[in-house]
Amino acid sequence: MGLREQYAAFNSALADLYESGHLHLDKAKMPEFDGKKFEKAARAIYEKRGFSPEQLAQPEMVDVVEETARVLGVAIDSALPHEVSETLRYALEENAFIFSGFKTYHSLREVGLSLLDEKGAIKSFGEFWHEVERINETYNRNYLRAEYQQAVGASVMAAKWVEYAEDGDRYDLQYRTAGDERVRASHASLDGITLPPSDPFWSSFFTPNGWGCRCDVVQVRAGKYERTDSEAAQRLGEECTATPKLAMFRFNPGKTMKLFPPKHPYHKAPKGIVERVKKLFTQRRVDKLMEELPDNLTEEEKRAVAQNCIDIERALKTKKGKPKSVEEADKQNANPNYGKEGYGTNCQTCAPAYMLRLRGFNLAAKAREKGNKLDYLSHGRAFEVWKNPDGTPAKHISQNEWMAERGYKRMTPQRYKEFFYEVCNEEGVYELSIGWKDKGGHATILQRFADGELRYIEPQVDNSKGSKGEWRNIKHLTERGAATVHACRGIMRIDNKVFDISFLDIFERVKK
Repeated sequence: MGLREQYAAFNSALADLYESGHLHLDKAKMPEFDGKKFEKAARAIYEKRGFSPEQLAQPEMVDVVEETARVLGVAIDSALPHEVSETLRYALEENAFIFSGFKTYHSLREVGLSLLDEKGAIKSFGEFWHEVERINETYNRNYLRAEYQQAVGASVMAAKWVEYAEDGDRYDLQYRTAGDERVRASHASLDGITLPPSDPFWSSFFTPNGWGCRCDVVQVRAGKYERTDSEAAQRLGEECTATPKLAMFRFNPGKTMKLFPPKHPYHKAPKGIVERVKKLFTQRRVDKLMEELPDNLTEEEKRAVAQNCIDIERALKTKKGKPKSVEEADKQNANPNYGKEGYGTNCQTCAPAYMLRLRGFNLAAKAREKGNKLDYLSHGRAFEVWKNPDGTPAKHISQNEWMAERGYKRMTPQRYKEFFYEVCNEEGVYELSIGWKDKGGHATILQRFADGELRYIEPQVDNSKGSKGEWRNIKHLTERGAATVHACRGIMRIDNKVFDISFLDIFERVKK
């Protein structure tokens, strides 16, 4: 079988798959796909006289991926409640984008094959364009309508699963159909199945269980309904999804954090397509994260910080939320366990925790313990967690070097004030390492705001009684600072730096 015949068989199977779902979809709910973007990509294929996987990275092709992801993104936004975790939201968006990439590959691959007639000659543009219109209608209207509905249903059920999972087996889950004449007989056989969330049945048969499935799973009080025999429920689920076209729906959108079945035919693509599509998604994600960053950063700094956020997300296996305000990042949220053993000597973690919280990560400082990385940082190495945008080690402005340049032998309160205001002269967040008159030292935050104010923010302790309510007075630092200090003391601007992910285990994840 030649390539053209193989693709014809693939498309026939795909059409049969979508048409077998007993779909009852409301066309008005789905936003219109911009067919002009698909047509532009098709023209580029005609000019190149073919389509190859490498072309998926070209702007015209990327636009089709983006447009498909936009439509599916509307489905996600319309279905997910506002309070859902950012981790789930971004996971579903990523799955929608990757699915869009595979879909675009297959649709444009078919456009490429339609260039040639049965004798292998290039068709006239008119003949070719007739095929383009057919492919556009098939993929970007008919198929997309079913995929949009699947994205809506899977988003709703994914959010429900996350909520149910938090309660554990304190409640049972019960499968329920829509209860009308449109319910499929196979799905009706599952109606009323009642099992705890931990039962393996829900890993495979949590809804949707097919294209256009309107079934639901609800939480019920344990003991109110008799539990179904687990093995019997499993058999019913397997019978309900016995054909290959339905068996691919044996997944749980909430557990897997995916909208579409992992075994969907779109995933049958040449090696390398996965990497290309994921690269496209990462580029898109970087661009979005750059938009969140303040304008006091350069484009280079924004791109580096955005990529660093993605690296942190991958390392922590979570997704950051929207950037936090100063109040949300502080208010002792960087060190909520202050007062407990080990949490009063962990300032080297509290300062970067505050910065990463500003970027949207729900992190807090861990306790200092002998031999851990926090203990390592406490020995004059607080600044080692930061790197320049190009990945080189960042260097702080040494207090001793600053003194030497001015001929100062000793620091005074006035000189500390001069040091702070001179070094922190640009809008941004600065980490300060300062030595105390009574020995010891501290790592904390100075922040210069757009209106010119320089504020002392203390992320380690409860500072609610300080100046301006939430903030301490800089005068506290200038009067308590030591006259002479070690070379490790100084100031570094950190909002334009990237965090060294090898130090991530100095944090613990929190819910707020």
